[in-house]
Amino acid sequence: MVQTEEKDAFEYLSPAKKPKPKISASRRLFLKTKLLKKAMTLLENDIQMKKEERERVLSERVPQLQLSGLSLQDLQNFCKELHQKIDVVDEERYDVNSKVSKCSIEIQDLSQKIFELKGKMKRPALKRVRVSADAMLGALLGSRVKESVDFKAALKTVKKEEEKKEEVTDWRKNVDAMSGMDGRKKMFNAGQLLLEVLRMSKYKLFLLRHGEGAWNKENRFCSWVDQKLSEDGLKEAQDCGRLLKEQGYKFDLVFTSLLSRSIQTAWLVLEAMGQEWVPVIKSWRLNERHYGSLIGLNRAEMAKEHGEEQVKVWRRSYDVTPPPIEESHPYFLEIYNDRRYTTCDVPKENLPRAESLKEVLDRLLPYWDSTVVPEIKEGRTVLISAHGNSCRALLKHLEGISDKDIASVTLPTGIPVLLELDENLKPVKPRQLLGDQVKIQAAIKKVEDQGKAIPST
Repeated sequence: MVQTEEKDAFEYLSPAKKPKPKISASRRLFLKTKLLKKAMTLLENDIQMKKEERERVLSERVPQLQLSGLSLQDLQNFCKELHQKIDVVDEERYDVNSKVSKCSIEIQDLSQKIFELKGKMKRPALKRVRVSADAMLGALLGSRVKESVDFKAALKTVKKEEEKKEEVTDWRKNVDAMSGMDGRKKMFNAGQLLLEVLRMSKYKLFLLRHGEGAWNKENRFCSWVDQKLSEDGLKEAQDCGRLLKEQGYKFDLVFTSLLSRSIQTAWLVLEAMGQEWVPVIKSWRLNERHYGSLIGLNRAEMAKEHGEEQVKVWRRSYDVTPPPIEESHPYFLEIYNDRRYTTCDVPKENLPRAESLKEVLDRLLPYWDSTVVPEIKEGRTVLISAHGNSCRALLKHLEGISDKDIASVTLPTGIPVLLELDENLKPVKPRQLLGDQVKIQAAIKKVEDQGKAIPST
């Protein structure tokens, strides 16, 4: 009996024995390894299935290209078709991005409204308290001021003085007073003020020459040859968008030409401003000036061969047309076989073969009057992302620049031009080139120097 009690006490005082695990550590590690191998096999099978599915879909929808046996012209046409399809996909992507951005803005606005509604509190009604003038003065000036002020008496005195000033006198005296120099000055100032009020800025219009193109960098006459922006041109367009955003401008509508460098600039500007959803309307009437047979030639080399004055006449004169482009020209087919020109409001055979600045203005004005002007008069802020000569032609029309003076108007690439217009779309102040003025002047000089001859070595 004693031994049993001692045994029970010993078991009570000794720590409880831990039960042995049912699965050993090695067994657990083995199972984990098996699970990982199985997961890896399933993952590899899934990747392989997706790869096979992708190859199957591509083989069905995008058959392999048969390029063998094609002539050079067929290859060029095929590449153009590919570029056109890429442009369509790019436009669809930008449309989707604009819709997403618009939805995001709407969500932010709704979230802000919800936040404001949650934060509104019912303000308690304030009890009106009548305080005397002495009490208010004491509260403002402190206890040092002990003299009371009779505000009513002071108010009566001021009122009497004002009545004396406004006392009506003999009309002859008024006429004599206004007939003097002081009276004439007052009437002149009043007239000037009225004129300023009547000529207040009612509309804002922005003109933008596209960012630097690939051929701008090479100093070649680009004209209607479709070129993308250079790396510097991409940066110019993005910097332009950031500048306009920092200055708080917002666009309702953008007009561009049919050339990629103009469209690409508009896209980059809107993207930098966070306004990708803004509609973009394209027209051949905003295209660059058609330089005819000069297309593709280097300006500096032409200046060396024909003289700087002749090149300046071709580039800047108002009514001188360069030699027209011929069918034997290396870029003739690239321009006139382009599908984009089947969308014009004139037949392809009626498109220009060469243009002076006057002819650019002649084909631009109908579009300006019928399409752009109504949008501006509806109160919309418009950006025209076009080219050096189409923007210069529009400036000549709006500002009334003479045929001679237009030759000295230079617009650098990627610099926005702000025009403030009255109700008749006449400028109320000189055009403003927005941005760092030192850099703008350097860019203008760079454009002007493009027509100078290469120094002989």
